[in-house]
Amino acid sequence: MLWLERKYLSMVSAQLQMSKWKGDTTLNHRCPYCGDSQKNLYKARGYHFVVEQSFVYKCHNCGKSTSSQSFLKDNFPTVYKEFVKELLMEKGGRKKKSERKMPSANAFKFTPRKENLNKKLDDVMTIENLKFIAKPCNEVSVAREYLEERKVPEEKHNQLWYVESSQSLSYLHNKYRERNLGAEPRVLLPFIKDGELIGVSGRATDKTIALRYLTMRFRDDTPLIFNIDNVDKTKTVYVTEGPIDSLFLPNSIAVGGSDFKKVDKDLFKNAVIVYDNEPRSKEIVKKLEEVIDLGYSVCIWNDKRISECKDINDMVMQGLTTEEIVEIIDTNTYSGLTAKLKLKEYKKL
Repeated sequence: MLWLERKYLSMVSAQLQMSKWKGDTTLNHRCPYCGDSQKNLYKARGYHFVVEQSFVYKCHNCGKSTSSQSFLKDNFPTVYKEFVKELLMEKGGRKKKSERKMPSANAFKFTPRKENLNKKLDDVMTIENLKFIAKPCNEVSVAREYLEERKVPEEKHNQLWYVESSQSLSYLHNKYRERNLGAEPRVLLPFIKDGELIGVSGRATDKTIALRYLTMRFRDDTPLIFNIDNVDKTKTVYVTEGPIDSLFLPNSIAVGGSDFKKVDKDLFKNAVIVYDNEPRSKEIVKKLEEVIDLGYSVCIWNDKRISECKDINDMVMQGLTTEEIVEIIDTNTYSGLTAKLKLKEYKKL
């Protein structure tokens, strides 16, 4: 039954690298039998297509040719069992269309065969590992449109990556191999320390997705700080909460949250802590008090131009330039007793 085969191929498509439907009857992805091209990680030469009212599979790299049902049996045995059960019920007429149910999420866990892995990804990882499951944002029109909508500078697009399905991220490390990460597309912000990829944060491009950020940590002994390898520590370093906010500032990093205490000690002298502009947030005010007590310089927002803006991205969306935002930050940066006095005024805004 063609519709049933398509249903189950769609279910597993999130687990297949570079998977994409090309029309209603052709599914393209990298071949799990041979691992596909070793020279070009963006090539996907495995195809499911219809022959005589049934899907068949063909890889134009290794030549593997089989029915799509056998493909499911070989690569997704648990899913294949669910497929057979539903196929038998359909043929036996024991289930009406209105009674058809989707198999549980646990049925779609996929552990790739060791011999099919292109590379042992669980060793020390670099940015190159992302090429197995993602593309740079400047090469994907959907990702470019998302970043342009948020007014992210074009020269920063090639620092970010894009995955069509969050589940693809499970290939990056064994600790996530059995996780159900979802099927939504995400823009990836990589965390790199001394050249090693220690984590990623994926921002959902669909505004309706409840889990906006999906963060994965590959090294438990290293804090996730975005762009830490690229800053000049002898100059002022702007430290923001969100990685996307940091993209609008020069010589900047982001801690991926509100815990600025994990900033390296060698940055202490030149760091300017830039929290989101939320004077009514008790949590933010408390965090500000903590970093002031630790001796950090902090930005305490006090400018009419940004009074309605929650964060730096909001300020850019309201028409402020990077130069204007930096000028506002520099003008409102304080430390010590002066910072405490300014914080009291800030809480009253």
